[in-house]
Amino acid sequence: NYTAMETPNQIQLTEKDKVRYRKEIEQVDLEIEQEIMKRIPDKLDMLMGSSHLDNAQLQLVQDVAKLYQFLSTFPLQSIELRQKILFALQYFIDPDDEIPDSIPKLGFLDDAAVVRWIIDDIIDDNREIIQA
Repeated sequence: NYTAMETPNQIQLTEKDKVRYRKEIEQVDLEIEQEIMKRIPDKLDMLMGSSHLDNAQLQLVQDVAKLYQFLSTFPLQSIELRQKILFALQYFIDPDDEIPDSIPKLGFLDDAAVVRWIIDDIIDDNREIIQA
C-alpha cells in the first residue's frame, strides 16, 4: 500500500491512500479538537522518550509539533484546514493505525508519511500564512 522512497526509513503515500484519506478528512468532526490537542503532548513525550530516534521519527516529532502549534496558535476559519490538521494529529495518536506503533523501527513510518503529506498539502495551499 505504501511505496518506499530512496531512504529506507521513509515511505510515501500512494494516490490510492491519498484518495481514501481525503474522504476520511471530510468526515473529521471538529468536536474532537480538544481531545486530540490534550493527547498530543503525551504521545510526543512517549515517542521522544524512546531511545534512538531515527531521522524519520525526529522529523515526525517536528512536524506534529508544527501542526499542534499551528492549530493552537491561529484561529483557523477554514473548516477544511482544521479537518486536515486534526486528521493528521489523530492519525499520529492512534497506536493501531495502518502500521501499529508497537512495531519497532516501522511503527511510526506511516504516521510520518501521513503527517508530512498534510504539512506539504497545507503549505502548498497556504503559502501566504505559513513560512515553513
